[in-house]
Amino acid sequence: MTRQKKEIIKQVERVQMGMEMDDLMGCGLPPAVYEAREQEIYTLWEQLARLQHYASVEDMLYDTRGCENSGCPW
Repeated sequence: MTRQKKEIIKQVERVQMGMEMDDLMGCGLPPAVYEAREQEIYTLWEQLARLQHYASVEDMLYDTRGCENSGCPW
C-alpha cells in the first residue's frame, strides 16, 4: 500500500474518531457539523478509490476480492 493511501486511511480514522468522541462526550454538535464531517470522509474515500483504480467509492467498498482470508483490501 502506498504512503498516500495510508495517509488517507489515517485521515478517515481521525475524522471518525472525532465524531465518536463527540458522541460519547455528549457534546450534541449540530447536524450540519456531522454532515460536513461525513462529506469530508466521503471525499477521502473518493480519493482512495481513485488511487486503487475503482470507478466509484461504492465499487471499492463492495469489492469482496481478498476479503476471505486477510480482510478487506483497503
